Amino acid sequence: MHIKTVLEDTLDQFGLSAKIDECKALTLWNDVASTMACRTQPVSISNSRMIVNVTDSVVLHTLSLYKRKYVEKINLLAGRDVIKDIIFRIGKVEKKDQVIKDKNYIEEFRGTQLDQSEFEKIDDIVSAVEDDEIRDSLRNLFINQSKLSKMRRKGL
Repeated sequence: MHIKTVLEDTLDQFGLSAKIDECKALTLWNDVASTMACRTQPVSISNSRMIVNVTDSVVLHTLSLYKRKYVEKINLLAGRDVIKDIIFRIGKVEKKDQVIKDKNYIEEFRGTQLDQSEFEKIDDIVSAVEDDEIRDSLRNLFINQSKLSKMRRKGL
């Protein structure tokens, strides 16, 4: 049995596959939006709805016209139906070159700390995994995801 199969089965067992698929879908947005990507920023996915901030009402209207195609493309690239709808809203959109100049995400990521309760929650989730290597890999994955989520909540 391959480690990929074991990992997928473990993630399914804990109900985490859907969340990972959602994270992948968020990363696919720039490819799907192509030329409009610089005027947009995917924010989150909730209840199979992707929230995307856009710079202005013209972009919002333009993207809304092609919403179904964007949903289909994301699901096709994700390999399963992850997104059922996309909600476009006018909001903060950081330009990629501005982000590179203004913030050092790697340093910020390394400096982001989790509290004891967050570690306990992660340890509780992975405790049922018997294989040490897989359990450690999952723990590191969840720690990194928690740090990234914390950074996003701060708006970094």
